[in-house]
Amino acid sequence: MTEQDQLPQEPVRSKGQATLLAAGHPELSVSVRDISASGIGVVAGSLVNPGTSVDIHIHGHAASGVVKTCEPEGNAFYIAIALAA
Repeated sequence: MTEQDQLPQEPVRSKGQATLLAAGHPELSVSVRDISASGIGVVAGSLVNPGTSVDIHIHGHAASGVVKTCEPEGNAFYIAIALAA
């Protein structure tokens, strides 16, 4: 991967759709809010408990991580995911 292809260290605003697969949950359609080299923030219609292992699929790419926080946001939840190295 070239330097141009690498994700930034600090979170940057992003938008788009992704699919979140969390243990014990049905497949969730989520909206991407922000992304960095170490994590991704998404908005989902369901709560996913911190500590839950997840896989996230975005435009043919997949990553694994762990939910760090899940906070109510209006009628949805903002989920912060720490990506696996």
